[in-house]
Amino acid sequence: MTSIEVRNLTRAGKGDRPLLDDISLTVPSGETLALTGPSGAGKSLLLKTLIGLEEQTSGDVLIDDVVVNAADPRRRDLAMVFQDYALHPHLDVFDNLAFAATLRRGYNRGELSERIHEVAELLALSELLDLKPAELDDAQRQRVALGRSLVRDAKAYLLDAPFSQQSERVRTQVRSVTSQWQQENQRTSIFTTSDVAEALSTADRVAVMHQGFIHQVGTPRDLYERPADMFVAGYLGSPPMNLVPAFPMGRQLVMPLATMLLDDDLLERIGDRGVVVAGIRPEHCYDATGQGGQAVTDRVEFTTRIDDVEWRGSSQFAYLGYDIAPEVEELLNEVEDLLEFDLFQSFLVAELAAESTLRPGMSIRVVIPRGRVHVFDPETGENLTLAR
Repeated sequence: MTSIEVRNLTRAGKGDRPLLDDISLTVPSGETLALTGPSGAGKSLLLKTLIGLEEQTSGDVLIDDVVVNAADPRRRDLAMVFQDYALHPHLDVFDNLAFAATLRRGYNRGELSERIHEVAELLALSELLDLKPAELDDAQRQRVALGRSLVRDAKAYLLDAPFSQQSERVRTQVRSVTSQWQQENQRTSIFTTSDVAEALSTADRVAVMHQGFIHQVGTPRDLYERPADMFVAGYLGSPPMNLVPAFPMGRQLVMPLATMLLDDDLLERIGDRGVVVAGIRPEHCYDATGQGGQAVTDRVEFTTRIDDVEWRGSSQFAYLGYDIAPEVEELLNEVEDLLEFDLFQSFLVAELAAESTLRPGMSIRVVIPRGRVHVFDPETGENLTLAR
């Protein structure tokens, strides 16, 4: 097993903003880490820098506690799945799966063949072993590129969007068997994805990345329940966390639809800020008349009109609109421009029980557990709810 570490890794860009911004990250032996973030966050560049195909401006890459900045990709001995697959067009699927493994000295042909057939069975490639890449569709070519990595014995595995071309039904299966294979072989893996659900469900830990910067690293549960900043809160989740402007007034936090009592600790952290951003996950909103709502004791409560309803089978989304003052909207737009990411809406999404009878235009009373409301600094993005 192998550990990977980067220390203060930076890659300068053409303008003032670096492509990789002072990244420090440790992946212990045998762990699977997901790098997730929007397109252009720097995820692929980070993997290529780890493997030695791209050079950092400053900082160190360590493999098993040894700095490998001067080592070429072959000496680093990391397996990688590329987004463009990088298959050899003149080789059939079997030989493409075998290719990387045959470059290593001392491999056993019989054992390699057995492993190829095992991986091909896992990835639904067994019937395609005699075909050339040109005879495959994109999903099949991607599975061949993934299989080539799994067949090989390497120090660690870097997988760049390895499931992106798979249909939803197949994607779940491919993701599951890949994860099981890596765990059974105690392999250290880093994979990139823009699919938040994929990152949260597959990895031991997740790193949320945007604009070349890693905002937070932690277990899926920790990131979801304790987002370090406003970007992480707004990026994780489907639908993501509601982020609404809020105004501290004495011991109360006044939001567009509700007012919340502030405890002493949160009041102290908010300090003299005149405006903050409140974060509420859709699933933490309850119909006050339902069983879930009645069970909430320490609550934030409000009554409003439903603008629209989306039926989702196991639950339903109620859209609850509100007005934002022009000067506040201008502040929120500045935050979005800085982050180059849409965070704010003029409505709150409540994910409510399927048995609730909802329709547009009706009045609804909503309750939210007070302890589930996050408060963020709109300028720094810091989650003020978390104890320092």
